[in-house]
Amino acid sequence: MNRRNSSTKIIIRCSEEDKSALLLVKSQLKALTWLNMIKELLNKKKIDPPKIIIQDNLYLLEILTELKRCGNNINQVTKIANINKTITPQETNQLKKLAMQISSLKNKVLKSFVVEGGK
Repeated sequence: MNRRNSSTKIIIRCSEEDKSALLLVKSQLKALTWLNMIKELLNKKKIDPPKIIIQDNLYLLEILTELKRCGNNINQVTKIANINKTITPQETNQLKKLAMQISSLKNKVLKSFVVEGGK
């Protein structure tokens, strides 16, 4: 019989939500013990966050629609300002940064959520 050679105990206090997340990671890694999970995590270079499944396709569609509307508003402001020649190069750069941030948010939303039964 092989006996453990460990005498140190580690106690972690966390919320129920954090505990659920830890249990999810443990099951995803197929770790039998908490120590096995920690060793597995230490050996991994990148830890992928757990995917969130949204039952309601409309929720994702609403987020993407609002981001699209924000992008359209920025484009309209830029167009009118350029036509009227009332925009400075600094303001142009700010609008470009906002457009890039909106695009980045849209990509993060698409990557962060898995829609059950969707594409």
